[in-house]
Amino acid sequence: MKEVIFTVNAEIDVPVELDSLLPKNLQDMGIEEIKKIQLPQGNKKISVDELCDVVVNENDDGDATLKVIINGSSMKLKRIGEKMDGGEIIVNGDAGMYVGAEMKSGKITVNGNAECWVGQNLKGGEIVINGNAKDYVGSAYRGDWRGMNGGKITINGNVGTEIGEYMKKGLIVINGNCKIMPGVHQNGGIIMLNGEVEGRAGGEMLKGAIVINGPLKSKLPSFEYEGIVEDPLIKLTKKDEGTQIKGAYYKYIGDFVNNKPKGQLYLSVEHNDPVY
Repeated sequence: MKEVIFTVNAEIDVPVELDSLLPKNLQDMGIEEIKKIQLPQGNKKISVDELCDVVVNENDDGDATLKVIINGSSMKLKRIGEKMDGGEIIVNGDAGMYVGAEMKSGKITVNGNAECWVGQNLKGGEIVINGNAKDYVGSAYRGDWRGMNGGKITINGNVGTEIGEYMKKGLIVINGNCKIMPGVHQNGGIIMLNGEVEGRAGGEMLKGAIVINGPLKSKLPSFEYEGIVEDPLIKLTKKDEGTQIKGAYYKYIGDFVNNKPKGQLYLSVEHNDPVY
């Protein structure tokens, strides 16, 4: 395995865009080439060696995967892993906007917090944020109606508003609390919320499923109650083998502001009262 380790050593006032530091781009580069890469910073550019110390480690273990490690990261570093297609990125610190946007494959781990738009229009691969993330996790590009279309996003802290907007496929797991409107305009995929949710879950959703294992403060009135289900098997299409979740849930179908919606909303019986 080849490792490229970037350790930030510069004071950053204007955000720097790191979308060129992808594993595939660095695979065949030597350290001197990597140091000369130009990174957008506002209306100017900065070279990698002006921003970071760089170390390249190689071994002959037979693993062709390239791992990128970014130490000392902050929210001033944007577009980490954007359009990534293979390999692994580990961020030790916080990350700016657009972590893993339009990513196709590979894995990104952020050992800190993340700004807005984590996994925007994600197509595949896996993103793990071990802190909090702000708004629009797994959502669509502004003005687009085609959102996340595959892959998995896990946020181990809290998230902001409108996660999974226009989501079509894939899985989003939030292990902390969530603000308003998760799954707005959702059209497929599964969102699992394991903490407290402020409200308006699934607004205008047409397909897909939202599972809330904590309390939902307020439910939209345009969801129809179907009853209590035990250990439900969530099927999103006729050919879907299904995803089983454990526990007792109040099941709702909606959002009936749409014509013939098939969206599924599951509320934990343990943490919620039934709303008919």
